[in-house]
Amino acid sequence: MRKILTVAMLLLVGSLWAAASDPVNTQWQQTVLNAIDSFPERGGYYTGGKPNAVFAKTTWQGLKDAFVMDANDTKPRFDPYQAQPSFCSSATYAVLVKALLMWDTTGKISREAWQNMRVHDGQNDGVGFWGRANANGPALAVLVNELDAGYSVAAYRGALADSVKECPAERYLTDAEWRAHPVWCRARAGDMMKIFWNRHDSRGHDGGAIIGDDGVRRHLQEAGHSVVFLGYDENGRVRYWSSNGPGKEPEKMGYGEAVCDKTAIQRVVFTRILHPERFDRVRNMPPTHVNQYLYDLNGHRHSSTEEMWRMIGQQ
Repeated sequence: MRKILTVAMLLLVGSLWAAASDPVNTQWQQTVLNAIDSFPERGGYYTGGKPNAVFAKTTWQGLKDAFVMDANDTKPRFDPYQAQPSFCSSATYAVLVKALLMWDTTGKISREAWQNMRVHDGQNDGVGFWGRANANGPALAVLVNELDAGYSVAAYRGALADSVKECPAERYLTDAEWRAHPVWCRARAGDMMKIFWNRHDSRGHDGGAIIGDDGVRRHLQEAGHSVVFLGYDENGRVRYWSSNGPGKEPEKMGYGEAVCDKTAIQRVVFTRILHPERFDRVRNMPPTHVNQYLYDLNGHRHSSTEEMWRMIGQQ
C-alpha cells in the first residue's frame, strides 16, 4: 500500500506542474462547449452505409445536408439538426466545424479551406479533412498536428497480456496509479479526446492496447471512441460528449453526454486547439490528399505507441 501511495504522490506532483504549464486558448475552449449546446439530443446512432427501416438517411448524408455552401458563399452554414443520425467521429467532426464557424467572425478561414472541410464522396480514412477526422487511431490529434494548430498529450496504462506488450518491461498500471496519472489533470473542458476502451473486465482481452485495425480477423483490433472532454463528475469519473452507441435501440441513442470511470480507459489522447486560424491551412489539404499513417490504420496495420506519439507531436 505504501508503494502505491508513493507512486500516486509522485504522479500528482508531476500532474500539477504539467497542468500549470500547459497553454490554453480559453476563448476557443468555450466556443467548443457553446457549439455542443447547438446540437440536438440523441438523433440516432448509425454507422451503416445505406438507409434502412429505422434511418431514412445515413450519417454521411446527414453531414452533407448539414453543411450548406452555395456558389457565392465565403463560408458555409452548418445545421446540427440535419446531421442526424450520427456516430462518434461524425459528432466530433461536426462540432469542430460548428465551433470553427462560430469562432471565425472575421473571415480568417478561406473559402477554399471551408470547401475542403466538407464531406466529399470516396474519402476513406486518412483521405482529406473528413477522412482524417473519421480515421482510426489518434485521428484528430494527427490532423491538429499536421496543421500546427495545437498540441496533444497521451497516456497509456500498459498491456496486461504478454501477447500484446510492446516490450517485455511494459507494465499494466494499478487502478490507483492509472487514476493518479498526470494526464488526467492536464485535460481541460473543450479538449478533443480519443478513448481506447479497457476491455479486461467486460471481454477479457487487451483491445484497449491496440491502435488501429490490421485487417486480420483473428487479431485484436482497436476499440475506440472519439469525444469532447467535459471534465469530471463528483466521483471523479470522466464526463464527455459525443454520439454514443451502439445499442439495442439505436434510434434512441446518438448525441449526448456520458460518463465513465478512468479505469474503463486503457489509452487516452487529449488534443487542444490553440490556433483555430490555422485551419485555414486546410486550403492546402484537397479532398484526395492522403495521410498515409491514418490511411494504413484502417485495415492494413497497427501502430506502436512510439509511432503514435511521433505522429501527434506528443507533448
